[in-house]
Amino acid sequence: MSSRKGSLLALRDRDPALSPVAAEPEGRGSAPIAASTGSGSSSSTVAPSRQGKKAMTGYFSPEMSFAMHMTARKHGMSLQDAMAEAFNDWLRKMGESPVGK
Repeated sequence: MSSRKGSLLALRDRDPALSPVAAEPEGRGSAPIAASTGSGSSSSTVAPSRQGKKAMTGYFSPEMSFAMHMTARKHGMSLQDAMAEAFNDWLRKMGESPVGK
């Protein structure tokens, strides 16, 4: 299995016009994720770390993506943990209680 470090570095110099995200039809990213049917297929099973959780997505500039990935890695965090911390900080700022991961 190859390391993803190269993809993060390549992101910095990528032409945004060539991004596959830019070519996606409107609304495609908001399609619901199918639940596991229990058919035994590895493509339909839910990882234990994802059970009981809901995906939240957003589209950001390549610069923001690169900065978030590199800063999370620099601090020994996953991007998901960094985003959870940022969301909890925002909830506090808005007067709401943080909810964890």
